[in-house]
Amino acid sequence: MPDLIANNEEKNLLAGDPMKEDARWQLVKRISVSAAFVRSPRLAHLLLYLGEQAILNRKYLLTEQSLASAVFDRKTNFDPAADTIVRSQMVRLRQRLEDYFRDEGHAEHLRVSIPKGGYVPVFEAVPLAPAKEQPEPLTEPPPIPDEPQFKTAADTEAPRRTIRRLRFTCIALLGFSLALCLLLFIRRSAPLVEGRRESPAAHRFWKKLFDENQKTTIVAADSGIVMLHGGTGQNTNLSEYLSRNFSRELAVVSAERQKELLFDASRRYTSFVDLELIERLSHLPEAVSSNYNIRFARDITADDLKQGNVILSGSQDANPWIELFEPEMNFVLNIDLTHGLHGFTNRNPQPGERPFYSATQAEYGVLAFLPNLSRNGNVLIVEGTSVAGTEAISDFLFMDSNLEPFLRKITRKDGSIPKFEILLESKSLNGSASRSRIVAYRTYG
Repeated sequence: MPDLIANNEEKNLLAGDPMKEDARWQLVKRISVSAAFVRSPRLAHLLLYLGEQAILNRKYLLTEQSLASAVFDRKTNFDPAADTIVRSQMVRLRQRLEDYFRDEGHAEHLRVSIPKGGYVPVFEAVPLAPAKEQPEPLTEPPPIPDEPQFKTAADTEAPRRTIRRLRFTCIALLGFSLALCLLLFIRRSAPLVEGRRESPAAHRFWKKLFDENQKTTIVAADSGIVMLHGGTGQNTNLSEYLSRNFSRELAVVSAERQKELLFDASRRYTSFVDLELIERLSHLPEAVSSNYNIRFARDITADDLKQGNVILSGSQDANPWIELFEPEMNFVLNIDLTHGLHGFTNRNPQPGERPFYSATQAEYGVLAFLPNLSRNGNVLIVEGTSVAGTEAISDFLFMDSNLEPFLRKITRKDGSIPKFEILLESKSLNGSASRSRIVAYRTYG
């Protein structure tokens, strides 16, 4: 890994007088040596590099490709679809920055953040809290009696009776307050219990996929096979994937290159976006850990798709099992690596829809909720034209402002949710997905 900027200031452009006293750079340096970063030199290096280029107005260097080369020693043939190190480290960096400003840096008057969807740091001044008003000093001291006052027994008994009355009154008020709080709690809790009989649509949807009476299998995509496709320009069908027979794809490359690609295909890689999706699923209230398991695409069989519920992540070229469900799907991913074609075919276009949605100027993803192969359970397919397309679906799934209105729209009169497909469109910003929108959908049954 390259030397840390903080340890080589004499070699760094920021070591010169014009930038040395820059408050933004001083902040970045303080953060890089803080407790949140001291055990993560790579994250500190990433933060220092981002801060340096932003302060010097070299934002054109803050791209995924440039960061992979300058910070993570990746070569010029770096493929962000197969190697997600930049995006995964950016997620960690954003979290560490939040930790710093929540704890050690809570008193900082300048803050730095890196908005999602880009790599350019944003510096913001924190307004100072208004000073508390001090009570005005007394202008005159209280008068001092000229002579000592001596109280009789009758004089002291009256204050005692007053204190006893005040004590009794306080106890009575406390009891009344507790009774009132209990009554309010009971009255406010009653509607909540009643409301649980009519759960929101998103809750009902997730209960279908994480049914306590059925096992749920979450299948992670195989990025190793994607690396093979990238080297050969050929896709793999499910039969070839299961038999591990890639002779057809490898026939177009040299024998030496075949060994390299077979080695890549044998590696157990999955993208960070798929890992993030699995993590989000595992944190759902409906997902009971004892009732679901996580499997790699290479380790399951067709029988696993015939029982219980299944969640398939990744595109068809990274998770060939999706091929088994394509006959029932309206939006089918079409990947032509030879001609660089990625997009979804719309088998039955409706008025205003296109027959093909090409991922040239936008990313597309399909969210499909279908029956399993035996029709005794459910399958959720999260499929994108790229990693960014899959990320857009993941964001849609876990944002109530997106998923809930759609589910309410398609919910039947009896409250049940039909099977459906959604085609989502989003823009790709440095390999990450921006906000998505529904361009078409279908419901079944």
